[in-house]
Amino acid sequence: MKMLAGFMPTIVPSRQAALQRRRFLDEVVDLDQRVRYLGAMIGLPLGPAQLDEPLTADQLADAIPSPHDPRSARALEVAREGWTLRDVLAHGVIDYHPVVAGTAADVADHMQQWFEAEACDGFSIAIDSYHDGFDSFVDQVVPILRERGLFHDDYEGPTLRENLGAHEQYGLDPRLTKPARS
Repeated sequence: MKMLAGFMPTIVPSRQAALQRRRFLDEVVDLDQRVRYLGAMIGLPLGPAQLDEPLTADQLADAIPSPHDPRSARALEVAREGWTLRDVLAHGVIDYHPVVAGTAADVADHMQQWFEAEACDGFSIAIDSYHDGFDSFVDQVVPILRERGLFHDDYEGPTLRENLGAHEQYGLDPRLTKPARS
C-alpha cells in the first residue's frame, strides 16, 4: 500500500509574506464561520468582533484543545504566540491539510522530512491558489527536490495507478463483477 500525504503549500519569500498571502486568500471565505470554528476547536466562544485581536490572557488560560480534533493543539499553540485571530487562521490551523507557508526551500524541507521519515510515499498537493500556486510549485520547489534526488522523471508506467503498483481493478471484489444467478 502506498501512502500519499496531503498538504497545502504557500510559496513566498518570507513568513510575513506567507501570512499576507494567506490573509488575502482568506478574504474570499466566510471568516465569521472560521472564527467560530476555531473557537470550538479550543473551547472558547469566539466571534468576528475579535478577528483583529489576539486572545486575552484569560482566554488563553481557559482554552483547551479539543480531544476530537488533532488540529486544535496547533491552533492553540499559534494563538499563544500572540497572533490576532485573523493571523491564527492565516497559519492554516483549521484547514484539512497541513499548510506549509514559506520559501520554496521550506516546502521542499517539509516534503523531504516526511518522505525520509517514511511517513509517506508521495504527496497529494492542494495548491493554495491555482492562479499562480501551481507555477510557483513547479518552477521553485521541483528543482530543489530534483537537486536533492527526491524527484525523478523515470516512471515505470504512464498512469499513477501503474506507478503505485495497483492492479487494474485494485480493490474491486470479484464477487461484485459476476453476473447474478437467477
